Amino acid sequence: MDNLQGKGQWVRKHVTKDGHSHIIERGNIDWKEELDVFKEADINRPAWRGEFKVDSISLERVFVITYKTENEEIPVKNVVVTVDKDTKQCLQISVDRRTKNFLYSSDQSLYFTTGEGYMMKGKLSVTLLFDSEYSIESEFIES
Repeated sequence: MDNLQGKGQWVRKHVTKDGHSHIIERGNIDWKEELDVFKEADINRPAWRGEFKVDSISLERVFVITYKTENEEIPVKNVVVTVDKDTKQCLQISVDRRTKNFLYSSDQSLYFTTGEGYMMKGKLSVTLLFDSEYSIESEFIES
């Protein structure tokens, strides 16, 4: 986030909500606020220690590390981190979140690709009231 803030990075977003789409371009972004949903997916919480199974795969140029839980109390279900073997730089993060109770259910998928952009997709169902789907596909652009 600090790297994006320091660059004065602009973003182009393709936003779709319940089938209606529009495009937004903007700069002067508070990246801590903009990417807060990724911070909320941080699985390094004391209460969640030992709740995630870890698997890793070493491919030719990258390591892929997967964290997964079946614990119904934890909204973050799956985190996949792809790291460049040579530079040790995080190339991509994907997160699956699910919350379900008697009032509503929410499914959300998050993707962040270093230097390129990020995407959020989700569905919210509020019991007896409404269902809503959305996606936000964002790409970093030069100002």
